[in-house]
Amino acid sequence: MPFLKEFIINGSSKISLWKVNLGELKTLKLNNKDSKLLKMKKHRLLKEQFLATRKIIELENPKNKINYNDNRKPSLNSSVNISISHSNDLAAIAFSENKCMGIDVQLIKKKILKIQNKFLSKSEKISLGKNPSADILTNIWTSKESIYKALGIKGLSFSNNIMIEEVKKNKTFAKGYYINGEDRIQFDLNFFYIDKYILCYAQQNEKL
Repeated sequence: MPFLKEFIINGSSKISLWKVNLGELKTLKLNNKDSKLLKMKKHRLLKEQFLATRKIIELENPKNKINYNDNRKPSLNSSVNISISHSNDLAAIAFSENKCMGIDVQLIKKKILKIQNKFLSKSEKISLGKNPSADILTNIWTSKESIYKALGIKGLSFSNNIMIEEVKKNKTFAKGYYINGEDRIQFDLNFFYIDKYILCYAQQNEKL
């Protein structure tokens, strides 16, 4: 059985992780909808990541069924809310009673240095300086991606609509904000570090 780990965020939220091993879940039984979705995935790793997420959901509750809205935001046939992410051989799902939450996991890669201008705001570029590390940039990317998933709004600009407070290497907590005109939503960000992966869980701060 592959590595399976849980992180408890609070009394109503947790994250479940699954280490993907190629071929291990090929006998997993799927419903018709998920079988069709699996066939649409051409790359073997993408198929395995998909199967891993379904295995996590099954282990949480065999009665769980997953659906997607028009913005591709996932939901279950229960009061529990979910967010899904995977990167290389790690799959993760957040389960929460909070509706406005999201998760993202990323393997740290140097290629993020080449795309930083696409997701950093002007103030973030100034704060980071000329040579931010791949670790710090991955922190910020996972933060913005998890907030994006929490909101489920199409057309958001990572550089203009989502801002992250100063993030330092190996920091476990930060604040993020969705800003659009006068609209401003604050998110609490929790970071977890697994080998060369960074995982961020974003949840709307109910105090605002």
